[in-house]
Formats: sequence, C-alpha cells, structure tokens
Amino acid sequence: MSNQEDYFSLLELNQNCSPEDIKRNYKKLARKYHPDNKDTGNEEVFKKIGEAYSILADPQKKAAYERYGHEAFTQGGRGGSSQFTNSDLFDDLSDLFETFLGGSASASGGSRRKRRERGSDVQVILELDFLESAFGVNRKIKLNRLINCKACDGSGADPNVGVQTCPTCKGNGEVRMATQSFLGVITQVSTCPTCKGTGNIIKTPCKVCAGQSQIKEENELDIKIPKGAEDSSRLIWPQKGNDGRNGGPAGDLYILLKVKPHPKLKRQGLDIFEEKTISVWQAIMGDEIEIETIHGSQTIEIKAGLQPNTLTTLNSQGIKLDSGQAGSHHIKFNVQIPNKKDLPAELIQLISKENLENKESRKAGFAENFANLFRKKDGE
Repeated sequence: MSNQEDYFSLLELNQNCSPEDIKRNYKKLARKYHPDNKDTGNEEVFKKIGEAYSILADPQKKAAYERYGHEAFTQGGRGGSSQFTNSDLFDDLSDLFETFLGGSASASGGSRRKRRERGSDVQVILELDFLESAFGVNRKIKLNRLINCKACDGSGADPNVGVQTCPTCKGNGEVRMATQSFLGVITQVSTCPTCKGTGNIIKTPCKVCAGQSQIKEENELDIKIPKGAEDSSRLIWPQKGNDGRNGGPAGDLYILLKVKPHPKLKRQGLDIFEEKTISVWQAIMGDEIEIETIHGSQTIEIKAGLQPNTLTTLNSQGIKLDSGQAGSHHIKFNVQIPNKKDLPAELIQLISKENLENKESRKAGFAENFANLFRKKDGE
C-alpha cells in the first residue's frame, strides 16, 4: 500500500467491520470534524473521512481497496490527488444538516429545490497480456462520457431564455388534489406531471445539447494497472464517469480487466502453474533442467526415480505484490514413455527376456501355491 493514509484507520475501523460499522463511524466522525462544528471542526480531516467512506461503503470498491490498496483507484498521473467531494454523501445523511444548519437541507418556501442526481457509472474493458497483469503497466484508454453542457450550464434551456417556473405547480414540483369523502376532505399529493417534479419547464431548448443538458465528450486517460491484477477484476477511478445533474457528483469509471491466457503458464491467485514433460530416462537417472519463471530462468534438479505427476515448487517465484506478498511457481512433471520402435534392439531383447522371466516366475509361484492348497486339504 502507498504512503497515503489507511481508509480503515481514518474511520477508526478494522478490516472485519460491517457496513453498519462503516456508516455509524462515518456519521460520528463527520459530526465531529464538520467545518461548521466550532469546537472540533476540521475541513481537511472532514474531506479525508468522506473519501474513506465513499470507498469502504461500496462493497466493490472496498474489495478492490483490500486487494490492491490505493492503487486500485487509478489517479492517472494526478500525483495521487483525489477528486472526491463530500457532497454526494449528504443525501442519506440529512441529520448532519439538522445538527449544523438547524433544519432540512431542502429549501423552504419558494420554488422546489432540484434534487441532485449522481451521474451514471462508465465501464471500459481493457485487455492485458499475462506478464502485464503480473508486473503492472501504464496504459492509455479512450472513452466517451456525458458531461454537462457548458453552453447552458447543464440546464438544457437556451441561455438567452433560461428555465421558467412551471405554471402547473408554481415551482413546487408537486400538485395537490382535494377530494370530498364521507371521512371529510382528503388531500392527495403527487409529482407534477408537467415538470416531472423539477418545478421548472424549458420552453426554448439549448441549441448545443438539444435540451438534454448533457453532451458526449471523448477523453484520453492514463491508467496505472497495479501488479498482480487478475482476469475479470475491476479497477475504479472515482468520479470519472458521466457528470451528475443539478450539482450532483459524477459517476465512477470502472475498468474491467481481461487477461490473455499464457501459452504455458496458468495462474491461481498469486501462484503460477505449468506442466513440464521429461523423458523416461531423465525420470530414471535424474537430470538438471532449465525452468523459465516470470522472473527469469532457474536451474532445478530432477532426482533419480522421479514419478509421473510429481509437483516441484519454486518459492516466491510467482506473482509479487507491492505489499510484499508473493506466490510460488509450481511445476508438474509428466514422464514421456517412448515407443517400442524408438528403442534399440538390444534393449528390447533385454526387456523381453526380463518380462519372460517374470512371467515364468509368476506361473511357478501360482502352481506352487495351488499345490500347497490341495496338500492342506488332503491333510485334514
């Protein structure tokens, strides 16, 4: 793990913590360090614990962090600076506003405040060679993402006209309908059908985004793949997905890794496995052979009398992580039995004589045992 502060420590947690522990500790520390808290407020710490919460509260991000540390969240050469902002956390933590602002976060009176919407996530598939996944690599990727239209500042309306207050709900985003029943007057509240709850309408759409408030933009990003990245694992780049609406945070960029298979090597976790075929003579007599690991060539000894499917292990020659964890390189030996036509005539004669003698010996032994059986019966 890098020299950045540990997210678990920031939230005063251990790695066995539950989702409830994470949320409880975050809320406790957010109250303590919120800048509006005159006694213990600390904006820098407040941002750090918010960043930690955004990672640990998401099961996928938490799993990636536990596996790769801070490198799981690609920074693309930004010097490790985080793009996290705490604003996306307050929608489900309104009690913080009640603590410091004395009421709800929504505006009271006047037009209805537009609800901030988080941008959608974006996923990109990135192919890696076997060795790139083992040792890590820097790659460039291109992606199209939705950004808020700069011409209309994300409103979707012509900047010369702007948005207008909805005439149906008068900017409240809700409509009320009173009906008389035998129980009295019943008032029903529903989302305004005209403005869909925004409180505003667009009469003249923005010409750049055609009233959609967002446009597509192509980006090129520098991606750092950490050592030991596995096939089908995902790296996360916070807030590099599609822009949010109405001041909401951007979504995340997920980089799905696809590792191409190696022609000889297979991987399980941090361990590497390969099968090696040797001759029957090497298995009988022993030998020294060269094994190519991902870290270079090594000479290993085959001991005389090696049996088929024997497994030999080279410790610490598998995948190595920056954390110090290292796997091993395992070799399974297959013994190749030669064809009869490939053997010298003298050796075939010797083997045939040995087989004949073994057969005669087995026949003699069977006859002797059979005779002994009848002798025992006659003696009864």
